[in-house]
Amino acid sequence: MSFKKALSSKDFVFMAELPLTPETTCNRMLTDANVLRDSVDGYLLTANQYGQPHMPPSVAASVLLNNGFDPIVQLSCRNSNRIALLGELIGARAIGADSLMLVRGNVLPEGYKPRPKAVMDMDVKDLIATAKLINDNEKAEASNQFLIGTSATVHEPAPGWLLEELLAKADCGAQMIVTQVCLDTGVLRRYMDVLVSRHLIRRISVIVSIAAVLSAELAVWLRDKRLRTIVPAAMIERLHGAADPAQEGIELCGEVVRQIMDIPGVSGVNFAAAGDLEAIPKILAAANIAR
Repeated sequence: MSFKKALSSKDFVFMAELPLTPETTCNRMLTDANVLRDSVDGYLLTANQYGQPHMPPSVAASVLLNNGFDPIVQLSCRNSNRIALLGELIGARAIGADSLMLVRGNVLPEGYKPRPKAVMDMDVKDLIATAKLINDNEKAEASNQFLIGTSATVHEPAPGWLLEELLAKADCGAQMIVTQVCLDTGVLRRYMDVLVSRHLIRRISVIVSIAAVLSAELAVWLRDKRLRTIVPAAMIERLHGAADPAQEGIELCGEVVRQIMDIPGVSGVNFAAAGDLEAIPKILAAANIAR
C-alpha cells in the first residue's frame, strides 16, 4: 500500500526520513529502507538537509519504487529555480512517486564553504499551487495525483492565533503538514487544540515529527542545532540520569508516540533522521504498536 493510500485509509500512519548523504549509494539506501520495511508506511527523502549534496531525491525515489518501497519526495525552493522544480514535479509523476513534501528550505549552516546562493525563484506557496495545478490538469489520471505535503512548526500558540500561514498553504493546495521535531506533547496538544477548533484538520492531515533520542547529548544537539526543534528539559534530565541511556531513550520515545496517538487531530508520526534507524522498530515495540 502506498503512503498516500495509507494516509486516507488508516487511523494512524508512520513515516521516516531516509537519510541521504554524499556517501549514500543505492545499496546503502535499500539496506536502510529494509530496516524499516515493517515499521513505516512511507520514506521521506529530504532535499540536501544541512546543505549536504547527495543524489537527487527523485533518483532515490525511483530506486525505492523499483524495490517495493514508497517514497515521499521533498523539493526545496532554496535549491532550484522554477524550471528545475517543475521538471522535478513532472519527473516524480512520471516515475510514479505520488507523495510530495514541498518546503521553502532552511538557511544553510554558518561556516558552509563555499557558500551557495539560495535560489528562491518560487516561494513554497507557489510550489504547492503548481503541484495542485498538475493535479487539476484534466489529462492527469486521478490515481496518479499527488498527495501534497508541506512543513509546519509546532509552537506554544499565542492567544488569538489565526493560523494564517497554515490556512494559506491549505488554500494553495496542501493536503498534509509534517511538523518540525516536537517531543513536548504538552505544547503539541495545545497547538493541535487550535488546529481542531479552527477546523483545519478537516482540510489537512497533520504528521508530527519526533526523533529517536538515545542519549542526553543527542537530545541537546537536536534542541540547539536542528531548527525549531522542541525537546523538554525533563527528557534531557531523564536521559542524563539513566543507567542505560539508549534503552531509556527508546522507552521515552515509545511513551511520546503513545501520547501523540491520543492527541485529537494528529494523523501520524514522522521519525526524523537522527541516530540509529534500528531504534525505530524498538520504539514502536516499546509503544506496544503492532505493525
